Amino acid sequence: MLEEIQTFTTEYLDKCAHLYVEVFNAEPWNEQWTFETAKTKLFEILNTPGFVGFVFKQDELLGFIAGYCKQGQKSQSFYLEEICVQAHKQHQGIGTKLLNELMDTLTAMKVTEVYLLTNKDGQAEAFYTKHGYQRSQYLILMAKQF
Repeated sequence: MLEEIQTFTTEYLDKCAHLYVEVFNAEPWNEQWTFETAKTKLFEILNTPGFVGFVFKQDELLGFIAGYCKQGQKSQSFYLEEICVQAHKQHQGIGTKLLNELMDTLTAMKVTEVYLLTNKDGQAEAFYTKHGYQRSQYLILMAKQF
């Protein structure tokens, strides 16, 4: 089977939205996405200035990664908004390949920092920790619900 990593474009929006619903509505996230809300979320990310994203294909779409660059006072950073891999294909290196493709691209763009939000102490945190990410000692997430 031929593996391909391609740029995430609107051509992949529907397939990525279906994958997003499939993955994030299941364990361990148990979220409540619909195809329409997932498609809207991904469309908004895709159309954010500074967008960078990739899809992983192997006969079918198996995963994607997406986020956007942000200008800081001295350099650009990248907010990793989403990474998503089919549940039965996780732990097979697809997420790592997507992350490596992203990092190669960001390095070429002279981006100096990647940051993201994820649940504490879960599979996602373990994945990012394995790839050298650390909990920030400088930032906290604050929220207000209404």
